[in-house]
Amino acid sequence: MKAALLLTATVALLPLANLVILGHRHLEFGFTGTLDLSNLGQLGDFFGGHTAAFAGSMSLLVVLFFMFHQVEQQAHFFETQRTEGILQANRTFFLYGVNLITQWDIASPGCDQSLRLLDYYGRIALQSPDRELLLILNTVVTAQIRANLEGKNGSFRRTNYPYACEAVERIAELRKEDGLALREQSLSEKTIKL
Repeated sequence: MKAALLLTATVALLPLANLVILGHRHLEFGFTGTLDLSNLGQLGDFFGGHTAAFAGSMSLLVVLFFMFHQVEQQAHFFETQRTEGILQANRTFFLYGVNLITQWDIASPGCDQSLRLLDYYGRIALQSPDRELLLILNTVVTAQIRANLEGKNGSFRRTNYPYACEAVERIAELRKEDGLALREQSLSEKTIKL
């Protein structure tokens, strides 16, 4: 598209360059010293022809320029829509999994199936750049699940559910960061009020 704009700009300048070259060479338009309509008509046709070609080419250049920008904006818009659609689909899938963990944990608190699901969705949350997934996952980590992951109720531990354990540790870090950020924000608000 940029090449088309450059080519059109070059072609638009050709009639003006021709006019300048001919004017520089002192081209006589058949002017005999008397001003009659035919001489003035020829002079007007000469200048009008050159400037009309330039104006037409510049109009084409403006149309191409705005078309180029419109195509870029559309591409950006569609890419944004596609990215948001994928993010929404991933979030829906993740929420469905969190619901499954909740159902299994309600039926049998801290059971193997809920821990397996927590391990799987913990892995997804850890690999995702969306930190909210870990915070969502925290909503289903009950005291019984924490106790099982810490090995208090048998041999569950990190060897069986490594991603669930890592997710719980990362959730603790995120909660601490959020708590510190909230504390800093409240301190800065108090400072501003003083």
